[in-house]
Amino acid sequence: MDSFTGEDYGIQDLHQSTNYLMLDEDDATVWSRTDDLPRKKSKMVGLDDELHEIMNLLIHRGSSERKTESLVGMAGIGKTTLCREVYEHPLVLSQFDFCVWLTVGPKFSFDEIMLDILAKLNFDIARIYGYRQEVLGKYIKESLQGRKYFMVLDDVWNTQVWYELKKFIPDNRNGSVIMLTTRLLEVAKSANSYAVHRKRFLNSKESWHLLCEKVFDKDLCPSQLEEAGKKIAESCEGLPLAIIAISKHLSKAERTPEYWTNVAEKESSTIIGEDAEVSKVLYLSYQYLPHHLKACFLYTGVVPRDYVIPASRLIKLWCSEGFLEPNLTKLLEDFAMECLQDLVSRSVVLLRQQSSTNKIKTCKVHSVFLHLCIREAGKIQFFHVINSKDNQGIESQRRICIQNNVLFGIKDMRESMESVENARSLLCTGPHHQHPVPICLGFDLLRVLDALTIRFYMFPTEVIKLSSIKHLSILSRGARRSYLPMEIWTMKELRHLRVMGSDLPDPDSESALLPNLSTLVGVSAHSCTKRVLRSMPNLKKLGIQIELPVDATETLCFFDHLAHLSQLESFKCCVVNPNLKVQFIDLHKVTSMFPIGLKKLSLSGLGLPWEYMSIIARLPNLQVLKLRCYAFRGPVWKIYKGGFSRLKFLLLEDTDMECWNADCDCFPMLQRLIIQHCYKLKEMPSGFGDIPTLEMIELLDCDPSLVASAKQILEKQKSSGNESLQIRVESSEDDRKPKS
Repeated sequence: MDSFTGEDYGIQDLHQSTNYLMLDEDDATVWSRTDDLPRKKSKMVGLDDELHEIMNLLIHRGSSERKTESLVGMAGIGKTTLCREVYEHPLVLSQFDFCVWLTVGPKFSFDEIMLDILAKLNFDIARIYGYRQEVLGKYIKESLQGRKYFMVLDDVWNTQVWYELKKFIPDNRNGSVIMLTTRLLEVAKSANSYAVHRKRFLNSKESWHLLCEKVFDKDLCPSQLEEAGKKIAESCEGLPLAIIAISKHLSKAERTPEYWTNVAEKESSTIIGEDAEVSKVLYLSYQYLPHHLKACFLYTGVVPRDYVIPASRLIKLWCSEGFLEPNLTKLLEDFAMECLQDLVSRSVVLLRQQSSTNKIKTCKVHSVFLHLCIREAGKIQFFHVINSKDNQGIESQRRICIQNNVLFGIKDMRESMESVENARSLLCTGPHHQHPVPICLGFDLLRVLDALTIRFYMFPTEVIKLSSIKHLSILSRGARRSYLPMEIWTMKELRHLRVMGSDLPDPDSESALLPNLSTLVGVSAHSCTKRVLRSMPNLKKLGIQIELPVDATETLCFFDHLAHLSQLESFKCCVVNPNLKVQFIDLHKVTSMFPIGLKKLSLSGLGLPWEYMSIIARLPNLQVLKLRCYAFRGPVWKIYKGGFSRLKFLLLEDTDMECWNADCDCFPMLQRLIIQHCYKLKEMPSGFGDIPTLEMIELLDCDPSLVASAKQILEKQKSSGNESLQIRVESSEDDRKPKS
């Protein structure tokens, strides 16, 4: 990959760390301490690069004003360890007149924090204990006046800590530093940080090194244990706390290949999840979540280990489940996205990928938190994960989760599930199962059925009886595409419908209506008739798949019906087997094919002429446009004056376009441009150099001339004062080269 700016562009996951603070739940207060940290130098594993980065910020700042630096991350990742290495570093000790370490914790006393500082300043604590904060603050301010100090606030959970403390900490403009560690991004940012450092996970090599160090000390790992040992280290997903926990177990267990292999394949997550120290550290992150986020967090435990969760799917499930309190000022889906972003900022959910609108596209839960979610959810009958060992008490559960679809084939498992009379949700989150399995659907109160990983040859008729269902995701695919039963129109509560392999029939009466349906995905163009679309007046997201017959001669004219969807915001149309020799869209009816409220449009395999793009260019609210696999074709794309007035994200992938012309006032709000596999395109429109909002251009497998054109745009942007634009160039060949 080539990069033409000083910084590489990428998504920074909020996988972070935490210190190893242990709290007794009965403690009314956790005293802050200025313990003299032990001077014995510990071996650092995987911290060298981060230590170097932070030390550079501390020692070579080039400014005399006081700096506040924040270290943020997930519980157990090593924030305190890294901060301690900085605090004890000889260069730091020689740079500052006064150093103080304050352990704060979630239950803090601000008076005790101030007394701890004064104790380090040699005040007689017994004499001043009980003084008002204003008096204690006056002593601190006077004592620190003119001194160059380094203060660590470790394990901060509340924005009030720094807000109150800074009133009494003078800025002597002599290079003093405040360093703060926290699990909460909001706390890190509220400190007006000079730098917010996101603590990273260990990589595979570092994880293995740490495990060996903890298990074997200075000895080498026996060669017969190395393969299983590396798998065990890998299963900890780079979290030092997890590696230390499993190492503690292995150091006491038998050192045979058989035992270590069993741990690697079956037992590692259980051993880590049941470790008392791990549980205490992680539980704090759950315990101190706001009440409305606890259910959202626990719900993430329904997915299997290593599962990357599409944010849109998770939000739809949350909204359908009913545990989110409606907000009169916000749409429920918008509030749910805020909740997910909050969980990410609190380091309990990990960001994997951002969307084209800079929201969360995919996320993940670390395996140590999955164990906590399953345990805590079981205690309050929030959900139960069916397993082959222990399903005791399942009768009282509200949600049933299957992470291994093979269990449906076991009679005892089916009987256990059938005993759950009050189940509200059935979630099949395991790997895709190629063949049909018997599934329990006799739950009269079911609101959510998410079973896309299970294959049905025919749509299960039991579903029609579920009058309360709000979320239905199902894969019904036999030898040929079929229609759903007419009774689908009686399911008035339905909000999200994803039916891969089936279509909606035309309603049999004018009164047939799905008034709450917000999402319809997986149907074909045959579901886009005027009568069908008119019967879902509040549809916001529509995704259709077109599978062309081998001898396709019939033209499709579904585009002209989309205008009936006045609430539609997102439309995706994908031809799964494009045939560019056949024009299957009735172009005579393509005039105003999209509703004016459309914000996101994704097209693939349609083979439309570029001149029809003018219809899309006039959409007044369009923000995201993705064109894949010859969605439009032809050598020239000409965009006329004023096109794409609000577009922020544009993806062009697999086109035969050779010439791209655009008037200077097109794309005035574009932020991100991605061009992939457009081998014939040699030059970008020069007007892109005048778009002030442009932040990123990504090119994958493109002609060198196009890369040179992008460089010219970068230079033009810089000359106009836009220093934020970045260009990223990649080649698929780079991925095929052997790693050195």
